[in-house]
Amino acid sequence: MPSSTKLPHKRTLIAGSLAIILEWFDFSIFGFYAVILSKLFFPFADETMSILSTFLIFALSFLVRPLGSVMISSLGDRFGRKNAFLLTLVLMTFPTVLIGLLPTYADIGIAATVLLIVLRFAQALSVGGERSATISLFAEIAPPNLRGMYGSMSLFSTTTGILLASAVCGLVSSSMSEEALMSYGWRIPFLLGLVTGIAAIFLRKIVQESDKFKELQTKGRVTSSPLGESLKVYWRPILTILGATVMFAVSFYLIFVYIITFGTRYGGMELSTILNLNTTILALITVLIPFCGYLSDRIGRKPSLIIGCAGEILVGIVLFNVFSGDNLTLKIIVQLAGGLFMVVFAGAFAPFMAESFPTRVRMSGISMGNVIGFSIFGGSAPLVASYLISSTGNITAPGIYLSICAVISLLSVIGVKETFRQELG
Repeated sequence: MPSSTKLPHKRTLIAGSLAIILEWFDFSIFGFYAVILSKLFFPFADETMSILSTFLIFALSFLVRPLGSVMISSLGDRFGRKNAFLLTLVLMTFPTVLIGLLPTYADIGIAATVLLIVLRFAQALSVGGERSATISLFAEIAPPNLRGMYGSMSLFSTTTGILLASAVCGLVSSSMSEEALMSYGWRIPFLLGLVTGIAAIFLRKIVQESDKFKELQTKGRVTSSPLGESLKVYWRPILTILGATVMFAVSFYLIFVYIITFGTRYGGMELSTILNLNTTILALITVLIPFCGYLSDRIGRKPSLIIGCAGEILVGIVLFNVFSGDNLTLKIIVQLAGGLFMVVFAGAFAPFMAESFPTRVRMSGISMGNVIGFSIFGGSAPLVASYLISSTGNITAPGIYLSICAVISLLSVIGVKETFRQELG
């Protein structure tokens, strides 16, 4: 039986994971319904311009994430991980519901477009701070020999939330006519944000502060300037994490977000079909995330990071060529392979980031490397992919971009020191 002192940490892990699932459900709907939103809020005569405009907002919202990340991470290093969690919740729930209530361009003209942009940016402020808070909290409450598995629950929860959004969007899309979907059906997933917000408020009341941070408070060692200290003292691990994030961010948003638009435009796939395929593969790899985290507890972080990067180099070469064809079996195999290499990498990456910084600046250090990197490269990936195809006429160009990003990340991690046996500072 676990001791009573361990039980609150298990409750924190479960409650925190559930809350993250709900929050990422809210955030991910926009990407899955990009094709629909482009028609409702950016009604250009040229369909390509409409989609590019939607993905531009998708990308720009990620550039807002560093602002939320810097603000919330600084507060988290000064006042605790739990308080950072609660703040991100408020910043996510209300904009999501308001998007579901928003009039379209046909109703109020350009004002609808502007309001959609503002609400999307408000969502981005929330997720900007959540990842660093989650990784820090889960790593700090973990037993030393299970830090990889605990840390991987951050990505497990994030991916499960995205999976849930994909499933709901796919269900809504396949259960009604295209006319009904364009009229009111697209609003349903956004309006569900109200339910998830209420549930997340309850769940986050259960979350307890980590002993590591409470010890820091007791000793009076909480820094007053975590961002400044992390940049001054820990700039090397920040740069390493930034470089490693390039592949992780680009692979996820090309393989599981942009591929939906690509498959419908160039692969002759129905929206409901590719959403359901996406959901199935996301489900398969999500189940494996904690196991990949546990694997890194056994073999170390570095081997998993290298395997993940090397694998995505190969996936990038074939992914878009396969998805522009008609062979559904090959599409499943290649997308699944891309997902598997990604989670092998991710299972080690979360604990590796936590182990790269001491408790006093952990959230800020992760924020400056991973969150900013994810914002720049992940948020822009669908836009870059659309631009590359438009400017080169080569529909496989996004795959070359993915392979190049994987090479950059491989070079970033190949020389790092192993961290999985060290104690958290």
